Amino acid sequence: MPNVSFIHPLVRKLMPQYELIRDCLAGENQVKFRRSKYLPIPNGADTSEDNMARYNAYIERAVFYNVAKRTQGGLVGQIFMRDPVVKVPAMLDDVIIDATGSGVPLEQLASEAASFALGFGRTGLYIDYPARDEEDTPISVAELETGEVRPTMKVIPPWDCINYRVKQRGAKIVLSLVVFREDYIANDDGFETKIADQWRVLRLDENDEYVIEIYRNKIANGPEETFRPKGPDGKPIDEIAFSFVGAISNDPKPQEPPMYDLCSINMAHYRNSADYEENVFIIGQPTPWFSGLTEEWVTKVLGGSVALGARGAIMLPVDGEAGLLQVEPNTLAKEAMDQKEAQMLALGAKLVEGSQVERTATEADYDNTSENSILANVAKNVGSAVKWALEWAAYYVGASEAGIEYSLNTEFDLTKMTPDERRQLLAEWQAGGIAWEEYRENLRRGGIAKLDDKAARTAIDNEAADALARTVEEAGKLAKATNVGNPSDPAAE
Repeated sequence: MPNVSFIHPLVRKLMPQYELIRDCLAGENQVKFRRSKYLPIPNGADTSEDNMARYNAYIERAVFYNVAKRTQGGLVGQIFMRDPVVKVPAMLDDVIIDATGSGVPLEQLASEAASFALGFGRTGLYIDYPARDEEDTPISVAELETGEVRPTMKVIPPWDCINYRVKQRGAKIVLSLVVFREDYIANDDGFETKIADQWRVLRLDENDEYVIEIYRNKIANGPEETFRPKGPDGKPIDEIAFSFVGAISNDPKPQEPPMYDLCSINMAHYRNSADYEENVFIIGQPTPWFSGLTEEWVTKVLGGSVALGARGAIMLPVDGEAGLLQVEPNTLAKEAMDQKEAQMLALGAKLVEGSQVERTATEADYDNTSENSILANVAKNVGSAVKWALEWAAYYVGASEAGIEYSLNTEFDLTKMTPDERRQLLAEWQAGGIAWEEYRENLRRGGIAKLDDKAARTAIDNEAADALARTVEEAGKLAKATNVGNPSDPAAE
């Protein structure tokens, strides 16, 4: 019997990494919910209630500092700090406003895809279109114009894209199978809904025709539902309306998650935090001690108790002593935390405040180049996939695919130019070593310039003309004032 829930070996290999990254990005509640998966029980062999109570307190005191989530949000924010370039036919305007059919704009859908691609190195973009009825009645122009019937897009999480296959078609490699898990409402009594798993299978059949099948049992004789999408001409489609999106390329093959190392160190930092907070709790409170006291002295002189504080006096017998016992703090856990914060910063945690990493200039340049290239790749790959999806949407509604544009920002303000770098850049332009366009491009990449070259040239020329006009005006006023104060000057008469 076929097993529709089969996970491709390359995907299965990455599932443990997906799980760790997913839990890490979800934050402290999810990490602590997983308990011993990320924070082992110090004395695992002891299953007593006392040991479990101590472990619960151990987890509760631990602090999960979610550097990975802040890094992901900051880097994705760099992509969308400038508006995407979008150009679509008028029939797809509704798709820009609501790409999913549930109110999610296209830009937010692209942001979700970028988050998955940056975090996990993989996601999927699925284009859906309402199936024709049993009589194969064409969808009317009125239905398209009102938005009652239109294509929708959906981002598929990497852990749900469980299986795929490709085939050679001439010089081109195309998807021949995609399987992804999704939720469906198994039961709804009007108040409570029960969600279950179903598997959506996108395939090319023996005739190279696109078929969609819905399975609700892992092992079954056949699908519960089957659809055969058709183009605007009523003919079968010979491609699958699904695209993978990756951190390196949009190839179907799974890619290594860019943020795995950062998330792994983030979890190790959490474990160090648990040990550090445990040490603080145990040794943080000093313990009073007394020597030379007898039972009689405690009872008759001290009244059975010792009063501590500024207003209490402790009567001690001859040769009696008192003091505070405070264990020297164990700084090993804190040092380990500091080291991991530095490592996270070096791996791309740009948003960690107050942390510095000592690196050579070569290492810093390499890290910035590597990080920027990953981020730029993600922006380009997501932009390319969304453009492809918009072309599919145009095809479905019978609109022209020519002229469709969609691209995301790849000029990031991750690093600012220093004053010395700006002076050197200006000197090279003034000396003729670089062109005006190259000078402006470097200023934009350094987060200094915002206008495009043409607008900047116009603004600079206007400012120069205004400055010259003001100079001439001031010179005229000065000359007139000078002549008025000098009667012997014929020009003053």
